[in-house]
Amino acid sequence: MNKDEYIGKLNKLLRKLPKKEREDIISDYEEHFIIGVEKGRSAEEISEALGSPKNIAKQIKAEYMLRKAEDKQSAGSVFEAALATAGLGIFNLIFVAVPAMLLIAILLTLFVLGGAMVFGGIFITLGTVLKPFLPNFNITTYDGVFGSLVGILYGIGLTILGLALLAGLAYLTKWFYGLALRYLKWNLRIIEGKKRS
Repeated sequence: MNKDEYIGKLNKLLRKLPKKEREDIISDYEEHFIIGVEKGRSAEEISEALGSPKNIAKQIKAEYMLRKAEDKQSAGSVFEAALATAGLGIFNLIFVAVPAMLLIAILLTLFVLGGAMVFGGIFITLGTVLKPFLPNFNITTYDGVFGSLVGILYGIGLTILGLALLAGLAYLTKWFYGLALRYLKWNLRIIEGKKRS
C-alpha cells in the first residue's frame, strides 16, 4: 500500500474523531513515511511496518475513548470506551463489553429501585398526613392515630432507606468507574505490547 492509500484509509477510519485530533494523528503517520523514505525504505515497507490502518484506527479510537471517559465522567463514556476496547479482539469483547453492559444494567436497576423507594416513601407519608383532609384519597390501610403514626414512620423510613441506597450507589458507581478505566487502560497497554513484539 502506498502512502496516499494508507493515509487516506486511516483518515477515513478516524473520521468520527475531532478534526484537530485526526489532523495531528494523520500528520504523525505522514511523518513516519517521510522519515522512512529518507532512510531508503519503500512506501510499501513502511506501511507494512506500521501495520493495518484498520487495527491502528481501532487502537487510536480506544485510546481516545478512554481519555474522553476520564475527562467526561459518565456511564455512556465508560461504555463507549469499553466498546472501543472490545473492538480490539474477541477476548476483549467477552471480558470487557459484556461485563460492562451487565454492570451498567445492574447499577441502573438499583438506581431506579432507590428512586422508587424515595418517591414511594414520600407518597405514603403525604398520603397518611393528608388522609383526614382528603377522605376519598386513601392510599394506606392504617386507621386511627396509631395507624397514621405507623404510616408516617413507614413512609419516612422508606424514604431514608431509598436515599441511603442512592448515596451508596453514587459512591459505588464512582469507584467502579475508576476501576473500569484502570482496567481498560491496562488492557490497552497489553494489546499495544503484543502488537509491538
